Amino acid sequence: MADNQFAQDIDGHTELGLRLLVDSIPGLVATFRPTGEVEFVNRQVLEYFGRSLEELSQWKQDDTTHPEDLPRVLAVFTRSIATGEPFAFETRARRFDGVYRWFQSRGGPVRDSHGRIVRWYNLLIDIDDRKRAEQELRRSEAFLAEGQRLAQIGNFVWNLATCNITWSDQVYRMFEFEPGTHVTLDRIGSRVHPEDLPLLSDMVERAQRGESHFEYEHRLVMPDHSVKHLHLIAHAARDDQNRLEYIGAVQDVTRRWLAEEALDKARHELARVARVATVSALTASIAHEINQPLSGIITNAGTCLRMLEGTNPNIEGARETARRTIRDGNRASDVVTRLRELFTKKELTLEPLDLNDATREVIALSSNDLQRDRIILKSQLADGLPVVTGDRTQIQQVILNLLRNGSDAMADVQDRPRQLLIRTERDEADGVRLTVCDAGLGFEPESLESLFDAFYTTKSGGMGIGLFVSRSIIERHGGRLWAQQNDGPGATFTFSIPSGNAPIHI
Repeated sequence: MADNQFAQDIDGHTELGLRLLVDSIPGLVATFRPTGEVEFVNRQVLEYFGRSLEELSQWKQDDTTHPEDLPRVLAVFTRSIATGEPFAFETRARRFDGVYRWFQSRGGPVRDSHGRIVRWYNLLIDIDDRKRAEQELRRSEAFLAEGQRLAQIGNFVWNLATCNITWSDQVYRMFEFEPGTHVTLDRIGSRVHPEDLPLLSDMVERAQRGESHFEYEHRLVMPDHSVKHLHLIAHAARDDQNRLEYIGAVQDVTRRWLAEEALDKARHELARVARVATVSALTASIAHEINQPLSGIITNAGTCLRMLEGTNPNIEGARETARRTIRDGNRASDVVTRLRELFTKKELTLEPLDLNDATREVIALSSNDLQRDRIILKSQLADGLPVVTGDRTQIQQVILNLLRNGSDAMADVQDRPRQLLIRTERDEADGVRLTVCDAGLGFEPESLESLFDAFYTTKSGGMGIGLFVSRSIIERHGGRLWAQQNDGPGATFTFSIPSGNAPIHI
């Protein structure tokens, strides 16, 4: 009896039947007249909005719908009323406490037997939690994408059973492929450097064997013929169908590789300069020592020649012998001179030089060695130092030699920190000064004058050339290099060079 009455009420569109219908639906339900005015709302609507039916009938003018969403909602709703087509949209609705939550709104018409619209039904489903989760997911994805872009890292998934390869946008950028386009091993191989194609083949073979992990560094050749260096790492996993796949990451390490290459080049250059400077200093020393006896030979030969020009000697024979002595002596002198010129850098490469910048570069070059030797390096680089004119490479060679000497002096120190201080400051004569202070074993006071002599050394296995060459370089720059004992353990080595356009001794 009740069911028949319920059916009769609904069929006759009575207010009781409508109220029973909308109140029985779990959700926010409203009905509208054919022209779009609010007719009924269920109890859940009244509770959510905290407003009466009369107040809700003004939803097009009040803040029931979020102001940013209202124009779009009105456009969709008005179009449906005009065309009779169902509508669906997402919008934010204001709760009784003033909080807006996201809802999915779906509505459709009810027609009579003649096809005329007699009423509109609208169901609002709360999707706020889902919407916020989607927003948080998009935010996380945006953070991940930006992080990958900044770090030059992308990720990929490679399913061996389906041969499907999925890339992140950053990997597409690395390979300079159009994002979202199909990726195959052949297409990847078209970018791999010809010399590194065996690495790609090896990776495929290891994956087909099901190895759990692999890691490679390989190169790409881009369409403009530039070369990129990539570092790839991947781990085996199983998808939801238990098929083998590899999940991994790829990083563009081109900048790191170029930096390491430049660092190696700088190290080799400094080492070459050290060898050339050493040979130059040795040659100069040898030439100085040999030229003196050679000059004596020439002088004695000349005297002999004059003496033999006296009475009754074998004048021609003596004269010829003396000429040969002179000729051989000059030849030996020429050989030594040419040897000295071969290794002596006649001209410095002069340029404006910031001593702080040069020092920082040397510190960067030495950092690995200092860390390995457990050296604690502290730097105190003064601001506003005047620019000097000099040969950057040779000045850096001196700085590097002083750092190495200080580090070597602390090699046997076990009872205190191995602290090494490098400091720059203005010199009294408007020049610049660099100091390296160690906490090593120091030197004996009586050896102070010998420290800068060629072949003098306090280190086992040392050649005694470094400080000799360093002083030679500094003096050629119009400066000076000296040493002193510390009040505590260790020694301090200092050099100063003039600033600006002070004369340089070539």
